[in-house]
Amino acid sequence: MNLIESLNIEYFRLDPEKDKFEAKMNLTPFHGQPFGMLHGGATCAFGEIVAGMASYQMLKKSKVPAGQTLVAYHFKPKKIEGYLLARGILLHQGKRSHVWRIDMYDENEILISCVTVTNAIVDK
Repeated sequence: MNLIESLNIEYFRLDPEKDKFEAKMNLTPFHGQPFGMLHGGATCAFGEIVAGMASYQMLKKSKVPAGQTLVAYHFKPKKIEGYLLARGILLHQGKRSHVWRIDMYDENEILISCVTVTNAIVDK
């Protein structure tokens, strides 16, 4: 089992016409801190994975994205129950980099975290 499978990402949908995506991660004890709260590292991994998926779907087959920078702001604690919904928007699409802002909401539409991911665009 790899990290993508362990994170329990239920779906990923890219809307290339609007440069937006949405993804859902169902929470399990794997995502938690010892205190029963969502671990910030799980949130960051979710953000980097879905930003990479979005960039990859927008690229020519000779290019791939590689995570370069990640900045995360965690606004509210989240118990390990329910899910996290990631809504991403492309802030910059260059030849050598893509920058995504990903707002992460819980099942009650409460903003939990905001992650910004920069993907370097490199040759395959």
